[in-house]
Amino acid sequence: MTTPREQLATVLRQSRLDAGYGSHGALARKLNVSRPVVTRAENPAHPAPSDAVLAAWAGATGAGLDTLTDLAQRAKSGTPDWFMPYRQAEAQASILRCWSPVLVPGLLQIESYMRAVVSVEPYTAEQVDELVSARLERQAVIGRAYLTAIIDQHVLQRLIGSATVMAEQCVHLAAMAERPDVALHVIPDGTNVGLWGAFDIATRDSTVTVRLSTLEDMTSTAPDLIGKMTVAFERILGAAMPRAESLVLIQAVEEQWKTRV
Repeated sequence: MTTPREQLATVLRQSRLDAGYGSHGALARKLNVSRPVVTRAENPAHPAPSDAVLAAWAGATGAGLDTLTDLAQRAKSGTPDWFMPYRQAEAQASILRCWSPVLVPGLLQIESYMRAVVSVEPYTAEQVDELVSARLERQAVIGRAYLTAIIDQHVLQRLIGSATVMAEQCVHLAAMAERPDVALHVIPDGTNVGLWGAFDIATRDSTVTVRLSTLEDMTSTAPDLIGKMTVAFERILGAAMPRAESLVLIQAVEEQWKTRV
């Protein structure tokens, strides 16, 4: 699936050609900008063009400004298209539930942990910044919605970034676990449940949206899938340690990481 930035690059290029500008230089002269501005605009490896460039491009080529602006905003958000429905549901939810057997859930990650996670992918520095910013923005829901998060014990012990990053991440998790609006549970070592993949559930009134991350990421509001995910979450929660015991374990692992700094 193409990204919003790739879609924007395609639309810009096609609108330029359809308008009769056979080269980047020709359109650049019409827009009164340098040739590299046009070249970078059509290259998805570069950040999305400014609003001023998009407006001028639409005026010169006849491309729909609303379409260009929408694609640019989605490209700048660092959020892939498939995730947008869940992000919107998450932002409006009153109850959030998440299960993560591999990584700290995005809502509970610190910035250095996020960067360590996304930096292993073939992203540019600009794309990494966009992804991190988008994930940090999602965390604004903390304090407004009630969050129940379950993580596997191995999540605490898996080295992401460095021992310093892990120690700081554990400090943050402990602080979150002490909040009255966050219930953080840990699945103890040897309790092998839910290993088929992570998922999130966002609930507001009677509207429920789920996000699955297994072989392919997806967002859904299908009732049968919601039912299965709800039952799965309750089963995993039933196998997890109580909140107080989970906090003690997190703090113990925090001390272990600190000895490795």
